[in-house]
Amino acid sequence: MFPKIPRLVYILTIMDLMIETAYEVAKDAARIAGRHLMKRFTETDKKVTADLGHDVKLETDVEAERLIIGTIEKAFPGHGFLCEESGILGPRSEFIWVVDPLDGTVNFSRGIPHFCTSIALKKSGEYLLGVVHDPVRKETFAVLKDGRPTLNGNPIRKRGVDSVEQAIVSGNFFHHGAIERGIETFTRLVPRIKKVRFFGAAALDLCYLAADRINCFTNIRTNEWDIAAAALIASLSGARVETTESDGKIDIFAADRAIFDELKRIVGETNG
Repeated sequence: MFPKIPRLVYILTIMDLMIETAYEVAKDAARIAGRHLMKRFTETDKKVTADLGHDVKLETDVEAERLIIGTIEKAFPGHGFLCEESGILGPRSEFIWVVDPLDGTVNFSRGIPHFCTSIALKKSGEYLLGVVHDPVRKETFAVLKDGRPTLNGNPIRKRGVDSVEQAIVSGNFFHHGAIERGIETFTRLVPRIKKVRFFGAAALDLCYLAADRINCFTNIRTNEWDIAAAALIASLSGARVETTESDGKIDIFAADRAIFDELKRIVGETNG
């Protein structure tokens, strides 16, 4: 006779297996989309479908999103989706995949080799995993809830800096309703920090924070799909991450723990 397994333990075991499978599927889906992005990246005609002032839409975004959804649906047909291009899709489910098929679309459209694919999974509002794949550098940042983030399978060991004067800060505020606040924020920050860098892909910025390439990231009025996976990666790397939601948009401020409060105070001087 096999020993009886308590029901709760059995359920947890099944859940753990599902999450582990979802983790591998997410990485596969991100890399499949990444290969497609690289094929399109070399094309002269990027097929712009909409010019939105400070942003653009491409056919490539939609194509990559379809590849991601198709890959995930094969493994988890009962799950739902929140996607940048398609919005809310699939059956009503406590499991929702949050997908940005191409973060850094303007970079991509201009031939700037800095963009990525971002995929996260949440259950009843709690994030279970995050994957951000940079197909140009062949770098995959990934994490499971309560685990240690990895870069191409190797654990990320965040150290950070101890002083604001050593901080490299990145941000994104080039959207309607965010530009004025962003200019004020960085006008305050620039004299007090080491450098400012604007890369143009929020998900990669947050992963760069996790990997100690930068020390702070602030984004004003962004969307959930832009930061879902990367915010989890940054938070579990040891960075401190704060978000505020208003009118369906999210403000995010994330930094090395030792300098978070001082940098946030400087930003608060801007908006106070």
